[in-house]
Amino acid sequence: MTPKIILTATAISFFLLFSLLSCNKGGDDLLYHSNIHLINLSGYNNSNEELILQLDTFPSTVTPAFSKIAFGAKYNFNDPNKQHLKFIMKSKVTDKILLEREIKATDTAAETNLNLIYMNGKVGDFPVIPAPVEGKVQLIYMFQSNMLNYREPVDIVFKKYYFIPKVFEEVIRIKNLKPNEFSQPISFAPFPLGVQEYNGQKTPVLFRAHIYKAGTDIPYTAGTSFQFDPLISVAPTPSPTKAASKLFIINEAPVNNMIQFNKVLEL
Repeated sequence: MTPKIILTATAISFFLLFSLLSCNKGGDDLLYHSNIHLINLSGYNNSNEELILQLDTFPSTVTPAFSKIAFGAKYNFNDPNKQHLKFIMKSKVTDKILLEREIKATDTAAETNLNLIYMNGKVGDFPVIPAPVEGKVQLIYMFQSNMLNYREPVDIVFKKYYFIPKVFEEVIRIKNLKPNEFSQPISFAPFPLGVQEYNGQKTPVLFRAHIYKAGTDIPYTAGTSFQFDPLISVAPTPSPTKAASKLFIINEAPVNNMIQFNKVLEL
């Protein structure tokens, strides 16, 4: 290639670049406009169905039954003719659309972060777990009565248990919680477990939770065929010894005729 040809090619390149810069009116062209949205879907599929998650033309993902929902995508709304996307969640088996949501270029970050739970054939809001705070144990619970089909409100009562002299001491309670709904967050100050002194005696200390009829200290199973044992019929709990922020979904898992509970989800 001769020097004259090289100079001509260089001049053409500069001319094309100058033309692109000159055409940038309002910053709406592909080179200069940026309106990037992070689109996230989280939560829990609390059903025996597989779910298909589809954002517009992005590849779809499948969420297995009884598993966390985790879907994310990044999209740049730099095309003035493409200012919205369609998000769909549907059942893999029936192909039934369970949720359809439009994601717009004008949406805020809060509007493109969806937190959902799918259960009993319905899509509901999944609560945002509070950020950890020093000096606080923060808890959100959902109780599912999957065996007794109990539908009245309950209290979940969190307690210290002193082996000697076999005494429960209430710490805090979630009040008037309807089955299959999330509680509002509760919080309490962390406290130690292990061997401590109670009324002048050394005793091991445990952290336990009982489920009562709302507003009472009566096990919600009273009047049913299931027995309640204060040391066995306890709900799953986190450690109370340090600051934490947790969400639990629990359900019934009786053994023979003794009521016990299972941890479905912990986040």
